Amino acid sequence: MKVLEAYQIPVISLEDKLYQYTFEGDDSFFAAFEQDWVQKGQFKVSVDLNKTASMLQVEMKISGSISLVCDRSLEAFDYPVDEHQKLIYKFAEHSEDLGNNLFLLYRKEPYLNLSQDIFDFIALKVPMKKLHPRFTAEMEESAGDLFLYSTVRETPEDQLDGQKEIDPRWEILKKLTDNN
Repeated sequence: MKVLEAYQIPVISLEDKLYQYTFEGDDSFFAAFEQDWVQKGQFKVSVDLNKTASMLQVEMKISGSISLVCDRSLEAFDYPVDEHQKLIYKFAEHSEDLGNNLFLLYRKEPYLNLSQDIFDFIALKVPMKKLHPRFTAEMEESAGDLFLYSTVRETPEDQLDGQKEIDPRWEILKKLTDNN
């Protein structure tokens, strides 16, 4: 847990003004959370903290990459992370998560620990289906080709004639229904 102490900001001693902080993290940051979702990566966080008498407004910009394993080929690859989030901490008599990046923060709390928020924002960037970039490029190409071949385009002659060539198998079935 000592690794996560580096992501604490001493808010009780801050004056009412704008502060800027930068944090960096690597594999040891993700290992401190003891989970399997994200295990390796590196990132840099730029934090703008605006302290007022009643609240803290925190704007975080996270950039870096995390190491993922492709679901198709089991190859490791780096997945880029670029996230921009705003958090609001309102001073209160107790701490509580109100949702939508709005929190109540106990007014005598000496530190604001951003480690969990940083981890959550990075973990939310992990895609449901983890595909190596070469497979995503192939999928985009094949999806474009599929769209081109699946669209039916009528020529002006087809529209004028009203007759399209029918598969002979269907022609036989059509004769059966015409006789009844």
